[in-house]
Amino acid sequence: MRVLQINKFFYRRGGVEVVLFDTIKGLRQRGHEVSEFAMSHTGNFPSEYSAYFASEVPELLEKQDFATKWKIFKRLFVSKEIEKKLGALVMAEEPEVAHLHSVYHHLSASTFTKLYELKVPTVLTLHDFFPISPSRNFLKGETLCESCYRNPFSCIRYKCVDNRLLPSIAGVMEAYFYRFKKIWKRIDLYICPSQFMADKMVEYGFPAKKMRLLRNPFSPQTTPAPLGDKVVYLGRVHYEKGIKILMEAAKDLRNYKIKIVGSGPEDAWVQEFARKNILSNIERVGWVGGEKWKQVMNEAKVVVVPSLFYENCSLAILEAMSYGRIVVSIDRGGNPELIKNGVSGFLAKPEDPADLAKTIRRAMETTDAQGSAITASAMETVRTNHNPDDYFNRLEEIYREAIRLKK
Repeated sequence: MRVLQINKFFYRRGGVEVVLFDTIKGLRQRGHEVSEFAMSHTGNFPSEYSAYFASEVPELLEKQDFATKWKIFKRLFVSKEIEKKLGALVMAEEPEVAHLHSVYHHLSASTFTKLYELKVPTVLTLHDFFPISPSRNFLKGETLCESCYRNPFSCIRYKCVDNRLLPSIAGVMEAYFYRFKKIWKRIDLYICPSQFMADKMVEYGFPAKKMRLLRNPFSPQTTPAPLGDKVVYLGRVHYEKGIKILMEAAKDLRNYKIKIVGSGPEDAWVQEFARKNILSNIERVGWVGGEKWKQVMNEAKVVVVPSLFYENCSLAILEAMSYGRIVVSIDRGGNPELIKNGVSGFLAKPEDPADLAKTIRRAMETTDAQGSAITASAMETVRTNHNPDDYFNRLEEIYREAIRLKK
């Protein structure tokens, strides 16, 4: 099968790209011809299709000059360059199906309209909630809010996109443009990495007949290290990831070593909060990778994933489960599909520092036997529900179905 994979970034930026590159690699190993379309960037992985890639555009930030803002803003809706380059790639490679990942914003609505014009069957993996939330995550400030779909202008009022006015205005206009152009109706099939995502899309009026459940692929470690003795947060230090909730909870967890691993816009806030509250048990570590990352993971007894937003099919949770760590996350979004509370991990009440602290303490107080049972159950969940072979078998079925629908 000839498959075109499309994502705005072509380097490992986050969980979306992990799924993207694993999908490309797996498809090629199974004998499929895979072409790629993305945005140019100095950090991109090598690609024989890079000549077709669209020019790079930065994020829409307040501090840019007007000319730069206007260029970025226009590309949200229409890009002649993307229409030309994507059209040339399709003509050269003749893909039987296009699999889109995170495309909107940087790769323009033109990506969708051009594929529709060229009658290429399209499959979109819903890595986030952009079709029903201009902010992609239903956050209003530092709490969850679902008013933005039926009243998008509340997104502007509360600056729901990165807490900034200009990106929020642009996000709302982009959302309306997609609806006006009927782009979502032209997607042949949607891949939902969680049942929660599929249900939420249907709740907001998207046709259930187009939703296909396909959980992210992941392989557990064969010989995980023994549980460590620390509480570890591994991820971007950003309010949407729940770092402020965790720091509040840390005031009730002074007898445990807590390691905050990662970097982000809340770095200074975390440092100052720890100083003001005399949290000497907090250890701050910046971004780590490779062997250092494995070392940090092995130091953990508990890995905390306290995100404010609806997690879809969290790779952070799957990663910790696959390494045989006890996961404490939030009872929200797709998390309950990954974690059976008290059996394969623990779930805390959303946006509740006291309950998060209580849940972390419960996890840390598990005996060796209890911890082994929980991590064994977690790893079995990964093996059963996220098996890579099952993922690719089902993905091939979805591709074939999208091709049939287009005929």
